[in-house]
Amino acid sequence: MRESDSRSVYSEPTVLWRMHRTDGLSSHAVISLRAHGATVVWFINDRPVGSREFDDVARALGWGDQMQAQNWTVGWRTVPEYDERRVSPQRDLRNRAGLDSQ
Repeated sequence: MRESDSRSVYSEPTVLWRMHRTDGLSSHAVISLRAHGATVVWFINDRPVGSREFDDVARALGWGDQMQAQNWTVGWRTVPEYDERRVSPQRDLRNRAGLDSQ
């Protein structure tokens, strides 16, 4: 049996990050793994405003990190429960997807 056949795939959507602004707006991004890649959906005030498909989970995670960094530069701040100083959802998802060395 090939290694990829024996690995289970975590298929539940996972929140990558949550952010907020002082004016009361909130934002978050969710990643869903697919058989060959992932989908990232981002939200403003719990309403989906966009999505992007990726053929590679690592690229999807990197893109999510870039989006969070861009949001930071225009005033969004990370919600404390998703602060990198705590358990990182991205790191946990990378581990589940077998990408922990990247």
